[in-house]
Amino acid sequence: MKKLIISFILLLSPICLAPTATYARAGGVSGGGGGSTSSGSFGGSTSTTTDRTTNNYYGRRGYYGPRSFLNNLVFAIFFIVSAFLMIIRKKRDWLARRHERALSRTVTIDDATRERFEECFYQIEAAWTNNDLSLVAPLMTPHFQRQQQRILNRYQRQHKHNQLESLTIISEELILSDNPNVRKVLVTAQMRDYFTNDRLSDEDNEKRREATYIERFSEIWEFKQVDGQYLVNHIDQSL
Repeated sequence: MKKLIISFILLLSPICLAPTATYARAGGVSGGGGGSTSSGSFGGSTSTTTDRTTNNYYGRRGYYGPRSFLNNLVFAIFFIVSAFLMIIRKKRDWLARRHERALSRTVTIDDATRERFEECFYQIEAAWTNNDLSLVAPLMTPHFQRQQQRILNRYQRQHKHNQLESLTIISEELILSDNPNVRKVLVTAQMRDYFTNDRLSDEDNEKRREATYIERFSEIWEFKQVDGQYLVNHIDQSL
């Protein structure tokens, strides 16, 4: 699709950028800016020359007339599309390098840590679907719990529920940290992630579900030690 858009713009550019002058033909005479009208009489001849310039030639629309607006429009579209594609490519490359750096600092997670993490992971995700984190508040730092609950409160006002189905952890790895009070876990999982709305019928909500596929994702869960216990302090979903 990206190649098709760029090809279309490049195809139009030579056509639209070719200068096409708009001639002013006063008195029906082809050519330059003026015309001549002669009338004969008994006393000789009189000649009247009219030289008028229209807006299409030198006026508000520019030297090349309305075509100049089209030239500018094509150039603007080409510039915007090119910049947009460049930003997408740069962001994709940055995320790929960031993921590689995270993987390069990972170590195998021990069984005890894995068990505690998976219990925490599934409990928080289940509470998220219910728009209520009060039951899992002891697993999170107070700041993070308030931050996430504000998002869920907005969902409640909009009658929305974020459904997370078929949630399955695929792998977990510890990320080395220089701070002994912080632990990070790189988790890869898969699920069906979609929204339902209380104001919609069951049929419409089911259509939303059917239109969503089970997808794989990676996140970094950061745990901060508070009073001797590691609590979820941040979830980085930008990978």
